[in-house]
Amino acid sequence: MSARHTADERSPGGIHAHLDLTRLQNNIGRFHQRVAERGVRVRCHVKGHRTVQIAQRQLAAGATGIAVTQLAQARRYIAAGITDVVVAHPWTDPWRWRLIAELADRARLSAHVTTEEAVRGLGAAATAAGTTVGVRLQLGTGEDVTAVPDGQLLVVAAAVAAEPALRFDGVTAYQGLLTAEQARRRVSIGRATARYAIRIAGEIRRAGLPCPGAVGGTPTAEGSLEVPGVTEVCAGACALQDAGLAALGICTPEDIALHVAFDDPATADAALSGYPYPWQSWADSHPVSPETAPGTRVVPPHVCALLPHLERITAYDALGGRPLGTWETLNAQGTPPGRRRPAAGS
Repeated sequence: MSARHTADERSPGGIHAHLDLTRLQNNIGRFHQRVAERGVRVRCHVKGHRTVQIAQRQLAAGATGIAVTQLAQARRYIAAGITDVVVAHPWTDPWRWRLIAELADRARLSAHVTTEEAVRGLGAAATAAGTTVGVRLQLGTGEDVTAVPDGQLLVVAAAVAAEPALRFDGVTAYQGLLTAEQARRRVSIGRATARYAIRIAGEIRRAGLPCPGAVGGTPTAEGSLEVPGVTEVCAGACALQDAGLAALGICTPEDIALHVAFDDPATADAALSGYPYPWQSWADSHPVSPETAPGTRVVPPHVCALLPHLERITAYDALGGRPLGTWETLNAQGTPPGRRRPAAGS
């Protein structure tokens, strides 16, 4: 299907992003209802849409807050009035610890950690800023090598308790699906990840610290929700959905809320084919060809990988319906103070 666009609807490279608000609201409603029925909270990871407007709709549906990876993006969401934010990456740069501590003056802020050094650094930064920063212990699962080794978990948790400017917000675990075989076992992998997180949370509680247990991931959420003790599910792609999730049966093609059209097929291929899901074939992750007519709308193979290529999204009441507004996508990357910030999407 072809469509005409104005210049202010396009992202660089002539990319046009069309958002079906009806599908978006239905996706948010279904996911939140399913999680709430298990007595668990939703935290929306904004990597799956990168817009303030969608985050606000998720919060209105009951989300407890958002998760980000970049502090430059956290600043924008906080400025928009979103005041429960998790920095879902274990940053080890002292300048980032200082920024986290400063942002905690404006929101309930929590950050992932994996080392005693990071705990001490965050604690010192929060003390200097006169704020309180929450800390979530990032657990290792499967092949995740960024997280705390099991033998160090209680040591790092105790280090948090020793810092007066830090608040221990529990443990968190995420297991990505790394192969097509793992994708077929996504429910059992979700259960195993959640059971691991809850076991560790129990050990920390027995050591004297209150310890909620959070897990992440849209594909593994079904299994995670089967495990008693999970307090929060952090998910990103559940709002917009994409072709990769439809291929797994997590949604249907009719649920995918974001479609994109391009002026140039080569630009389309570069933007759409990055970071394919491991269960996707080459053809699945390259939905356009040199013969694809300009303006043809296609669904993203992996929506989280597409969003860094977008500067804006145009919202419609339905695909082909009334345009309701154009929303900025937040792609800014953090830079040390005094260094020029790179352009969006870089």
